[in-house]
Amino acid sequence: MRYYNQTAFKPAAAGYFAGFIVLGILYVHEFGIERFKTETIRDTILSLGYWSPLLYILCNVFRPFFFFPAIILAVAGGLAFGPLWGAIYLIIGTALGAALCFGVARLLGRDKLKRFWSKWVLLDELDNQAARHGFRTVLIMRLAPVLPWDAVSFLAGLSKVRFWPYVSATVMGSVPGAIAFSYFGNVLFQSLSMAVVVAVIIVLMSIYLRVLYRGR
Repeated sequence: MRYYNQTAFKPAAAGYFAGFIVLGILYVHEFGIERFKTETIRDTILSLGYWSPLLYILCNVFRPFFFFPAIILAVAGGLAFGPLWGAIYLIIGTALGAALCFGVARLLGRDKLKRFWSKWVLLDELDNQAARHGFRTVLIMRLAPVLPWDAVSFLAGLSKVRFWPYVSATVMGSVPGAIAFSYFGNVLFQSLSMAVVVAVIIVLMSIYLRVLYRGR
């Protein structure tokens, strides 16, 4: 399946993707893994003052291409901006990042990325579901706690799901996790037990929503 005839852009996209990975590896090698502690990331983000929200959003946009753990950035956002704005910035950055992953996957095309995925029966099933119920299919996958977020983004880009239903479902599906992790980060050094309780409740709510949408 090909989504673009502009094949000249495909090598460039692959080059940028590889470049992001190489830069991430070089950064870790140069500065050490301690730079990626939650508190260090928070301090780095806040050091830019009024530009801090933009930096945080951009970090979430490009995070998938560095294979950086999403939970660290999510908790750091709660530490830096509080539960409300931390969640809002996280949702914005996550949605933009997921849209970028979707675009890269669709630009490269299924044929180019097929070698990286072993179970193509899953993609075939996703195609069938996305053609009929794109929004609901993506939302269920987003709310499923066992499915890797970034893998869903790339798989959706390789499927027949349309862009705007995908983005809408991604935004809605990111809300429970964004609230949970931002709140957890905000109270990380205040009341850990309460944070765990609230986080568990929100995760259970996301599982409930997943079951609810499956039943429809």
